[in-house]
Amino acid sequence: MNNYPWLKVYVDQWHNLVKTQSAPHAILLSGAKGLAKAELAKMMAHISVCEDLQESSVCNHCKGCHLFNSGNHTDVTIITAEKAVIKVDQIRQLSKDVVLSSTRNNYRVMIIEDAEKMNKASANALLKTLEEPPANVIIILTTSEIGYLLATIKSRCFKVNIKSNDRQLLIQWIQQNCTNSLDEINQAMLLSNDSPVDSLTILKDNKLTSVRFMLEDLDQLAKRQSGVLEISKKWLKEESLNNLSLIAAYFLNIIKANNSLIEKSILNSLSHTNYANIQGLDKKILNFINKTYDIINRLRTPLKPELMLEELLISWQNDFVVNDRLS
Repeated sequence: MNNYPWLKVYVDQWHNLVKTQSAPHAILLSGAKGLAKAELAKMMAHISVCEDLQESSVCNHCKGCHLFNSGNHTDVTIITAEKAVIKVDQIRQLSKDVVLSSTRNNYRVMIIEDAEKMNKASANALLKTLEEPPANVIIILTTSEIGYLLATIKSRCFKVNIKSNDRQLLIQWIQQNCTNSLDEINQAMLLSNDSPVDSLTILKDNKLTSVRFMLEDLDQLAKRQSGVLEISKKWLKEESLNNLSLIAAYFLNIIKANNSLIEKSILNSLSHTNYANIQGLDKKILNFINKTYDIINRLRTPLKPELMLEELLISWQNDFVVNDRLS
């Protein structure tokens, strides 16, 4: 049932709560992106609707398990964002559903994924349900941005911060699910802020290659060996903008390395360019990262990103080439 070993402690704790009929009515799963919080919520839902819960696992033979495994359990509802927003109508429907009796005489479980995407109206609508939750109803919220949730919502939930301090465990899990080298795994972990799920995606989608080429392009631009329009057209043609967040992560790690927070060796394995001697480096990198995320946000809209990309590359060239030569 649990394919994510760093989640085992949380699964076991929830299993015990359900087994002893001590499960809270509302629970908030928070933590960094890429720790499989949505998958944990579904494991918790499965435990909650199992009709013959075993000592340490679900039975996988009862009607409740069969319905859950087929995705047809009427007592489990999963709400996800529609066009990056969880709308008030979705929460109002949830509020109507929670008062219904369980079809299997067990818990009704409502999962709200990425709860930070609720707008003000939907958050207030959920608050009313959390204030007086019906019996035998469990509402599970997941979020990677807990700061965006209303304080009143957080105060009405049992809060669990999902994390894993065992980096070796995460690396072993990645190794079991890919054929990449340890060096490549460490590079992916660096770019994903040690997220095992995101690291695996980076490796399986061969994003490391794209990141290396993009870093080389920036180096060529800073050395005036390539032009802004040339690189801009190349990135648009190769859909490299989808990897801009990884480029931003790389440069954020340069700041960390320069402040002795991480080792520089992994950074050097992605790019041999040395930015350490540039005056006002941290400020220039933060400016570049901010402009990068402006483009990432633009990609979520129908507006074209070409002009913003050219502005980003011009800004990069101006900041990293004046009176400096990268080596």
